Amino acid sequence: MTVDRRTVVLGIAAAGAVAAAVLVTTIGRHSNGSRERRGVAAYIDQVNALQNQMHAPLARAMLAYSSFGHGPSRRPSAAQLEAAAATLARLDQRIAALAYPPEAKKLRKRLLTLVRREAAITREVRLLARFAPRYVSTLRGVHVASVKLDSRLKDIEIPTPHVLRGTKQAVARAQRAFRTNAQRAAAAQADAIDEYDSSIARVRARLVPLRPPLALTPEYRAQVAALRNVITAGALLSTRLRGTQRSDVSALSRRFSLASRTADTLAVQRAQIAAVRAYDKRAREVGAAAGAVQTELARLQRVLP
Repeated sequence: MTVDRRTVVLGIAAAGAVAAAVLVTTIGRHSNGSRERRGVAAYIDQVNALQNQMHAPLARAMLAYSSFGHGPSRRPSAAQLEAAAATLARLDQRIAALAYPPEAKKLRKRLLTLVRREAAITREVRLLARFAPRYVSTLRGVHVASVKLDSRLKDIEIPTPHVLRGTKQAVARAQRAFRTNAQRAAAAQADAIDEYDSSIARVRARLVPLRPPLALTPEYRAQVAALRNVITAGALLSTRLRGTQRSDVSALSRRFSLASRTADTLAVQRAQIAAVRAYDKRAREVGAAAGAVQTELARLQRVLP
């Protein structure tokens, strides 16, 4: 599994975007000049005042996000990320509620765009942090079940067909013994596959309630579908092994072996790449929105008398 490393990278990107967005409204004050300039300066001062009032919780929020990409021992807890998201949402609401002069209309619009994008990426990071550990730990059950299945199948002694010589009665006895041993081996294989299917069904049952972030939705859905395919293929193979007509066991065995690979098809890979690129775009849009705020601030500084 590579999900853990990927989600850490995604978390780092979003943490950086959120940190940049929060700090961008800390700008210089302009108390002199025309009435228009003073009105805009007062509005900016109110924005800064909101941030100053929330300095401590904002600092804790940034600490939680900046540590997201480190090892498990330094990674923030779900509670810390929840608190960070709540803090940022509160700041967004308070900035949006501020009165503003006409000259600051464009600035306000760009600030609101910034805080909305900031809030959205914050929610995504929070969902990512909540989803990734459970997803990765749950999928470990597939590996454990596969190792156990391989071990059980290797321990089953399967009779090998060979040329029989001797009297008619001896040949008949040998044939009956071969069929009995083959049926016993097939039943043992079916038992092992049934146990494996039960383990996979439990893994899938734990995966289904999870809520994946958009960036990992294609991979998650493909994995859930692949486990369903494994269970279906395993049940067909087990049923056929327990029967007397086993001419298509080889084909069903191959289908069973290939079922889990449906999560790694080219279509799934393309969908997952597209989802990660879309995530990267959303993270970059936070920085772009922050840059747009700075551009408008520079324009106001230049044009206001």
